[in-house]
Amino acid sequence: MIPASDDAALDLAAEVGPFFVLDRWTPGAGWRPLAELAERPDVLVERVAAARQLLADRSRVTVDEIEERATASIVFLGLAARLVSPAFACAALADRVPDLRLDALWWQPVVGGPWPLARSTVDGTELAGSSLAEELDARILRPIVAPVLDNFGRTFALSPQVLWGNVASSLAGALTMLRTARPGRAEVATRIVGQLLEHGTLAGTGDLDPAPSFVRRSCCLFYRVPGAGICGDCVLDEPPAARDTMNG
Repeated sequence: MIPASDDAALDLAAEVGPFFVLDRWTPGAGWRPLAELAERPDVLVERVAAARQLLADRSRVTVDEIEERATASIVFLGLAARLVSPAFACAALADRVPDLRLDALWWQPVVGGPWPLARSTVDGTELAGSSLAEELDARILRPIVAPVLDNFGRTFALSPQVLWGNVASSLAGALTMLRTARPGRAEVATRIVGQLLEHGTLAGTGDLDPAPSFVRRSCCLFYRVPGAGICGDCVLDEPPAARDTMNG
């Protein structure tokens, strides 16, 4: 049965996995307004500093050897996955995009793992005449993801091309997880992602060729972390340092 409400659709989406969970907000549970991630550079600096320390510990190097810009891109990639996955799963599984708002979303600080997110209200209004991909763009990418993306870009001198590529990459990752968990909705999910990559905010960020394989047209900078390689969807064939070494 297709859920008849946004709350029911979000509950269905949460069954896919932790990246698709959007909890119900409760007071006194340590939730912070998501809007501060779009408005306060100091909050982003603190989160990236914590991630740099984690990467340094895992790579067994000093924090100074972990590039701040690369870390910021990686942090945003993980956050983008959480911002787009619940609504995308609602679209793919329930044929509806929840009416979420930046000022009604909440987050909790963690180091490592999916960012905890919650919603305090879901209005349930509809956008007449819009496709699911158009609704995802209008409800999620432009009013929620874009302000957070802009704050990351300004704070860490990251280009929109890299950051929107991260959004596309996170959406492709969500598609892979959803196709595995709900194969009966794989065709619908793939079609939605394909439409998002062809039109609107994510146009030109990557390609499903052949679907559902995804290749982005930018790099998230992960290769700049000591000991890291390149991601499976990267535009690069190999890390630039490796190419430079081979070329003399």
